[in-house]
Amino acid sequence: MDAQTRKAWLIFGVSVLIGVLFAWAGSQEGARLGNLPLYALVVGVIFLIQWLVFVPSYFAQTEKFYDLTGSLTYISVTLFLVLFSPALDARSYLLAALVLVWAARL
Repeated sequence: MDAQTRKAWLIFGVSVLIGVLFAWAGSQEGARLGNLPLYALVVGVIFLIQWLVFVPSYFAQTEKFYDLTGSLTYISVTLFLVLFSPALDARSYLLAALVLVWAARL
C-alpha cells in the first residue's frame, strides 16, 4: 500500500470515528426511536447520504452534485426529525420550515 492510499484510509477512519463520537455524545439523554437514539440515527443518515453521493462523484471526478447533495441531506434530515421527534412545538415547526426553504433554494 502506497503512502497516499494509507493516508486516505487514515483520514477515512478518523472521519468515521469523529462521526461516531458526535453521534454518541449528542445522543446522551436524547429522544429515541425504538431502542436507537434519534440523534445517532440522523448522524448515520447524514453519513450514508454523503458517502452514497461521494463514491460516484469521486470516480467521475466531478463536483456537480455537491449543492444538490447538501440540499437533499438537509431536507431529508429535517423531515425525518419532524416526523419522528416525540414532542414538537410551534418554534420547532417554524425552524423546520425555515431550514426546508433555505435548503430548497440551493
